Amino acid sequence: MDESRRRPALPIWSDVVLAAAFLAVSAAQIAVAPIAGPVVSVVVALGCTVPIAWRRTAPAAAALAMTAVWIIPTPEGYLLLGYVIAAVLYYSLGAYEPRPWRVVVVTAVGVTVGVVVTLLGPEIWQAAIGSVLAVAGPAAAGRLVAHQRAQNARLEELTEQLVQERTAAERAAAAEERARIARELHDVIGHEVTVIALQADAAAAALAKAPERAAAPVAAIRRSAAEALDEMRRVVGMLRAAEEDDDLRPQPGLTDLPALVERTRSTDTDVVLDLRPPQVPVPQSVQVAVYRVVQESLTNARRHAPGSAVRVRVDVDAGAVCVEVVSSGGGQGRTPGGGHGLAGMHERVRMHGGELEAGPTVDGFAVSARLPLGVRAAP
Repeated sequence: MDESRRRPALPIWSDVVLAAAFLAVSAAQIAVAPIAGPVVSVVVALGCTVPIAWRRTAPAAAALAMTAVWIIPTPEGYLLLGYVIAAVLYYSLGAYEPRPWRVVVVTAVGVTVGVVVTLLGPEIWQAAIGSVLAVAGPAAAGRLVAHQRAQNARLEELTEQLVQERTAAERAAAAEERARIARELHDVIGHEVTVIALQADAAAAALAKAPERAAAPVAAIRRSAAEALDEMRRVVGMLRAAEEDDDLRPQPGLTDLPALVERTRSTDTDVVLDLRPPQVPVPQSVQVAVYRVVQESLTNARRHAPGSAVRVRVDVDAGAVCVEVVSSGGGQGRTPGGGHGLAGMHERVRMHGGELEAGPTVDGFAVSARLPLGVRAAP
């Protein structure tokens, strides 16, 4: 048995105030117009109003206690607030009693006592209908409120679970994207360092006739390049999840965007590309990031807004590469969902020190990113 069942339920202060208010009104009534002898009048007033203090912490007991008072005969009248008190307690029974069988049993007892006391009293038999309504109606209303409250609590719980699952999914997507970036950087840097090593070997062979001038520095270049390549492969290779990939071909970049757009057009997607040739060198890792942002944006547009018109703009200035992908028409206003593409794009751009914004527009969806040049990747 849990702690809440071992200890008596304490009343809630607001219910104590409500009980005191009903008691004050009832005391004023019996002082002016007693409903029975002084002692009986006081007992009835206390018995009907005091249980209100426990209407939420012990609703079944409170309703039964008030119902038991109805058995006490009051030949000179009845409490003016009697029906109101009954409605409050039986509504609380339906709304706050967690066990449905108790609600049914206590309500049945209340209806039975109310009808019997009414028929045995001086009132006409039609008054018994009021007794039934004062008990069963509030109890049913309270039960509906309790059901709705339980549904709301369940929805809040499900919402919290969905938020947690979404956060976990975004973290997994970010981790997956970081691993993908590590693989791409491995290929890009590995290709460049391998070229340096090959050129150093060639230079060493070409300058073999003047060793006093070139042999030592060329040997140092060759040794440094080989060490850097080994170290890079050791550190970045740990993120490759033991994948075996000896292909050191460069990853896609800005020059591959037209081909990407053409492939997208072949799927009946109207794509317009505005690619301004860069006037400054763009690091290969940044080019890969731009390519992936455009690729993911086009995939989202094709998946979530088929038949839409898409405009892609890539602009390179002295400080950054700006990317903008705007889709309109088709699935208007639909936000891409179901996958982790947006989370991956955010992570990729963030690692390059950039910013990405994505969201619905009036008639479509827009993705804009800015990747600064000459910024070290974030850890």
